[in-house]
Amino acid sequence: MRLQLIVGGVLALSACANEVAPTTPATAIRSTAELLNTHWKLVQFGDQVISTPAGAREINFVLQSENQQVAGFSGCNRMMGSYVLDGAKIRFEQMAGTLMACVPDLELEREFLAMFALVARWEISGESLRLLDSQGKTLATFESRYMN
Repeated sequence: MRLQLIVGGVLALSACANEVAPTTPATAIRSTAELLNTHWKLVQFGDQVISTPAGAREINFVLQSENQQVAGFSGCNRMMGSYVLDGAKIRFEQMAGTLMACVPDLELEREFLAMFALVARWEISGESLRLLDSQGKTLATFESRYMN
């Protein structure tokens, strides 16, 4: 009985306690996604938010760890290439795509493929990947999807 009173008192006092504001800044969102072998879905390209219509394929890529190859879909065509990774630095090489003609926005596809030549660094925060140019400007933002 005495133990129950003590526990009840402690709980009551803790409910009345004022929360103290943290004295250190909030930490960045912990990275939970892996750069390699993750399906990266495009969600923002420059200032343009990208939404995938129902039933359509999403613009995406995967950095394959086994052979340093890039594979993905650029909006109309399959894309492929290679990459060189050095810590937070990344360089894409020999990026190419199939040559199917599609009615959707081919301009977005051309710009998306051209963007890889400008990428200098990458950052992951939580489930988001940002590809950045040499000045630190975000070129594109992706959301992770996992491969089996």
